[in-house]
Amino acid sequence: MAAGEPGCPGGFYFRFLPQRTFSSLSSREITSRLRQWSMLGRIQAQAFSFDQAFQPYQKDDFVMAFFKDPNVIPNLQLFSDSSEQWTTLGLCWCVLPCS
Repeated sequence: MAAGEPGCPGGFYFRFLPQRTFSSLSSREITSRLRQWSMLGRIQAQAFSFDQAFQPYQKDDFVMAFFKDPNVIPNLQLFSDSSEQWTTLGLCWCVLPCS
C-alpha cells in the first residue's frame, strides 16, 4: 500500500510542485558563495505540498510517508557524488511496506 492511501499510518499525500522556484538560490550573492565552496550545481531545492496539518508528534510517520509516496519517488532529485549527476530517488523506496 502506498503512502497517502487510507490504510497507511500517517496517511499523508504529497504533490510535487515543479513550477515553484527559489529565488534565494539564484541571487548573485548566493551563486557567488556556492561557487566559492564548489557547491554551485550540486545543490537545489524542490517543493512538495502535503494534504494534512503537520503535528510534531507525527514526524516519523510524515518522513516515512514522504519517502514512500508515489509522487515523491519519481520526482525527488538526489546528487550522486560518484557519478556527479542528478538522479531520482528511484524504485528502491517504493517496495518498502508502510510501517
